[in-house]
Amino acid sequence: MEYQLKELILDDDFNSLQNLVNEEVNLMEILRVSHRELQHSNFLAWLFDPAETHKLGDFVLKEFIKLYFKENEFQNLGNKSGLSVFDFVHLDFDDLVIHREMQNIDLLFLSKKNEFCMMIENKIYSGEGKGQLRKYRNIIETSYPDYKHKIYIYLSLEDQNINDQDSKHYVQLNYGHISKLIEQKILKQSANLAEKTKFVLEQYLQTLKSMLNENKEIEDIAKKTL
Repeated sequence: MEYQLKELILDDDFNSLQNLVNEEVNLMEILRVSHRELQHSNFLAWLFDPAETHKLGDFVLKEFIKLYFKENEFQNLGNKSGLSVFDFVHLDFDDLVIHREMQNIDLLFLSKKNEFCMMIENKIYSGEGKGQLRKYRNIIETSYPDYKHKIYIYLSLEDQNINDQDSKHYVQLNYGHISKLIEQKILKQSANLAEKTKFVLEQYLQTLKSMLNENKEIEDIAKKTL
């Protein structure tokens, strides 16, 4: 055992792993906000807002929806009042408004000209509150009865079970979807990202990967040292 321990200490891959872990400085971790739902909701509101400082317009929301379609055999986003691929391709969201905590709804997306309403209930470690999802859906149905597209999303860090009645209306997504959106769509496809915006997105992506245990580089090196 002592021999193997000495061998491990002097192993180049093991030292690379130590250095990589030590170098992972993350702004959200420093500020101690990485596990707080409020801060994640604030970040998502910034990311999806076409008028925000990232200057990506409605690219983020469109890629979010396209990613869902591609990963779910192009089925509608939502139930009967949701969004089909055929409707989606005709939409632009330059009038999109995002509300935070309106009647306690974490994120509410409204595009009047598209008759589009999407709400997100955001969970990191907590679970569904009793009657919470039904309450929010009733608010939307009452407030926007004439909107053609009404989409209800339950977003959680990892997959969670919600009650059968609400599961008929809510699309369940986890933060792996957000991670893919940032890494595969925004960072790779948006060549004109400002350096400050890129830095913010990379920091947030690093936070998500850490929370989802998806740091591939660390994982690959760790496997080699076993």
